Amino acid sequence: MALLVALAGFAPAAGAAADADWSQEERSIITSMSLSKLPAPPADPSNAVADKPEAALLGKRVFADVRFSRNGAVSCASCHAPDRQFQDDRPVGQGLGLGKRRTMPVAASAFSPFLFWDGRKDSQWAQALGPLEDGAEHGGNRVRYAQVIRTVYLHEYESLFGAMPDLQGLPTDASPLGTQDEQRAWSGMTDGQRDAVNRIFANLGKAIAAYERTVTYGESRFDHYVDAVRNGDRAGEQVL
Repeated sequence: MALLVALAGFAPAAGAAADADWSQEERSIITSMSLSKLPAPPADPSNAVADKPEAALLGKRVFADVRFSRNGAVSCASCHAPDRQFQDDRPVGQGLGLGKRRTMPVAASAFSPFLFWDGRKDSQWAQALGPLEDGAEHGGNRVRYAQVIRTVYLHEYESLFGAMPDLQGLPTDASPLGTQDEQRAWSGMTDGQRDAVNRIFANLGKAIAAYERTVTYGESRFDHYVDAVRNGDRAGEQVL
């Protein structure tokens, strides 16, 4: 902690000579903080496709697909914008409606044991599914999402998860978490139908999670500073 405080207070003026004479032990600690020292994300035993490139490609397409929303205008990327480091610069998230909290960062979330600000989910794929049915975010329902997967992503889905279940005879909109009409429609489905839709919905989240596992932060000014310290580049240490 003392080293972090020292680093936070060290901001030499432009053109000034760097005066941080770190000990060998301190240099070792500083170097260990570089993004290049970050290990691979921990394995997710609940997601068999977590590290499959083809799953990440499917997840990336779904991440930007506005068809996974009630109004056809909201995607995951609406709040987790790639050009804004996968957040939205807003004090409170904005989907179909106004949220209650700031949009949570996606980059490097594979390293987090718990997701959402209150830690209520313990996997990326479980977290990814929450906003899809939240009324203030995507506001959709899982039966309609299953039909989007069948219609638009059938080949990619089946190459990863096997044959798509038969979705004939299902209501257009149904979900255990949706509107009252959607909940009634969900209750009217057979156990087999609900299980099939739930599996497709879970696999949708697992594809999104496979993509999010590839989303990391780029090098920061601190990483450049670490490189300068490691290489004995006193001029480069002034990057902060």
